[in-house]
Amino acid sequence: MTAIAIDLWDKRCGIATEVNGIAFAQDIVARHALISVIKKYISEEKYTKIIVWLPHDLYWKKDKQLNKTKDFITKLESIFPEVSVLWVDERFTSFAADQTLRELWNNQNIGQKDALAAAEILQTYLDTKK
Repeated sequence: MTAIAIDLWDKRCGIATEVNGIAFAQDIVARHALISVIKKYISEEKYTKIIVWLPHDLYWKKDKQLNKTKDFITKLESIFPEVSVLWVDERFTSFAADQTLRELWNNQNIGQKDALAAAEILQTYLDTKK
């Protein structure tokens, strides 16, 4: 299995990729450039799955970001019909990314949070498939 994960936000998005069952944070990209970046990843590495975070709050209430994400998943499915587009519960990935940043870099590289969150999303998915 080869998978790419996206931590989707309105302005910037994190991307992570899988190598031998381990997720690695890769890039932070502007939202407006995300589709073209995903196309590049898929054409270069032949990814077969796109994992997207689904932003539920702790009580599984719907909100505006959840609806935007569902719309984006539908868009991905139409653009990449040969790739499986799946979602993962995101509620704690940003928290985990913040913890990692504090432990490793003392918040000096806070811009990497989205890519680390994408790696958490992807690793969560990969761990459930073992």
